[in-house]
Amino acid sequence: MKYKKIALYAIILLFSNPIFGQKYFFEGDPQSVFEEGNFKQNYNTGLFFFNTNQWKIAIKFFNRCSELTRKKTVHYKPLVWSYIYTGKYNLAKKLIPKIKNKKHNQIIRLLIKDLQKLPKRKKVSKDEIDRNYKSKKDLIKKTRENIIALAKLKVIDFGS
Repeated sequence: MKYKKIALYAIILLFSNPIFGQKYFFEGDPQSVFEEGNFKQNYNTGLFFFNTNQWKIAIKFFNRCSELTRKKTVHYKPLVWSYIYTGKYNLAKKLIPKIKNKKHNQIIRLLIKDLQKLPKRKKVSKDEIDRNYKSKKDLIKKTRENIIALAKLKVIDFGS
C-alpha cells in the first residue's frame, strides 16, 4: 500500500509538469543584451518577450535584430505578429514582404485587411486574432482542395 501511494505521487508529479510544452526563461539584463548583444541574443530575448505576450518589448529587440544584420530574416515573422497584436497594422504591412513564406504572407495580408475594417476604438484580443488567422488558413486550404477537385472533374470530361 505504501509503495502504491509513492508511485501515485510520482505519477502525479510527473504529469503535473508538462513535458511537451516549452517554457521560456530569461536570465540576465535585457538592456545589456539590447546594447551589447549579437543577433542571436537579441532574437532569443525578443522571442522570450513575444512568447510572454510582452509585444512592445519584443518589437524593440526584433528591430535591433534588423539593425544588426541584413542577411537573416527569421526575426521578421515574430516582429510582424508583434505589430499585429499591438494594433500597428500599417507597420506590419510594410514588413510582410520580408517574410520568406509566401503562403503565410497571403494569409497575414488577408488578416490585416479584416482587422483594419474594424472600428479603431475596438481592442482586438490575441485570441480573436488567432481565431481569425486560423479561419483564413482553413478557408484557403478548403478552397485549394475544391479547386483541385474541380480540376480533376474537368480533366476526366476533357475528351467528351
